[in-house]
Amino acid sequence: MYKTVWNKIKEFDSIVIYGHVNPDGDCYGSQLGLKKAILDNFENKKVYAVGSGYPRLSSLIGTMDEVDDETIKNSLSIVVDTSNQDRVEDQRYKLGLDVIKIDHHLPQEHFGNPELLETSRCSCTELICVMLLANEAKITSKAALPLFLGLVTDSGRFLYQPISKQTYEIAGVLSDTGIDCNALYDALYEVDEKILRLKGYIYVNYKKTKENIAYLVCPKEDLRKLGCDFNLAASQVNAIANIKGCPAWVFFSESESGLVRVEFRSKDINVQTVAAKFGGGGHIHASGCRLDALEDYKYVLDSLDKLARGE
Repeated sequence: MYKTVWNKIKEFDSIVIYGHVNPDGDCYGSQLGLKKAILDNFENKKVYAVGSGYPRLSSLIGTMDEVDDETIKNSLSIVVDTSNQDRVEDQRYKLGLDVIKIDHHLPQEHFGNPELLETSRCSCTELICVMLLANEAKITSKAALPLFLGLVTDSGRFLYQPISKQTYEIAGVLSDTGIDCNALYDALYEVDEKILRLKGYIYVNYKKTKENIAYLVCPKEDLRKLGCDFNLAASQVNAIANIKGCPAWVFFSESESGLVRVEFRSKDINVQTVAAKFGGGGHIHASGCRLDALEDYKYVLDSLDKLARGE
């Protein structure tokens, strides 16, 4: 399949790369890393990456592209790090001449032609690197930095499974291109005082269910007072990770429009099944979904408690 996908990329002169809503480091890194890798190997192609990106790292990694409908209609669409069609941020991908899907999440919907799907990879960028290496493609430092970003963020700096021997080997290959890992870490983990205040709020307000599921409900009014948006709040879900006796932890962050972003994490239970029940998806130990109303968080917690009880 690695060669099938790469050969399809070779066929098209214009390519547009798409990611999921609320892009994280892996989605953003997959989009820009793949874009730069294709350009490094096929200098005459036109390649674009569209979507929100990851603004806090744009000065270091790169910015997203604005592409008109006509260009999209005459391009190959590549969707990365996205398990189902509704989660693709820019739905214009459907206008493309054909669609390739590259993903590492548990499969929910098949829509690529072809599809490169491996759930054993800790990040989508790891899977992209495997494909590049299998095709003996050139990986320069320009491509390596965003690819490394996805690798370290989705693995939690190599803390979260699945991690294999090849994961570390790929990290070594990317590092050997001369990327500045320290600059990346400085940008990733620089702490804004706003984050400190948010973490204080988290530690004071998180609660636990009867089955010791740790959770936090973040109403938009509270986030407004903290000066944080719902995406920033959701990104801090691991602030309550590893609490003794808690098999899983979950954040419910309400946007100004009332849409609720839900982030699940766990040690031992498969939270992806609960995320999928509410229209989301992801990995066994890290998943997400969206709710239409904040009060619906109770139904999610009920499902998590049943899961924890083995029901």
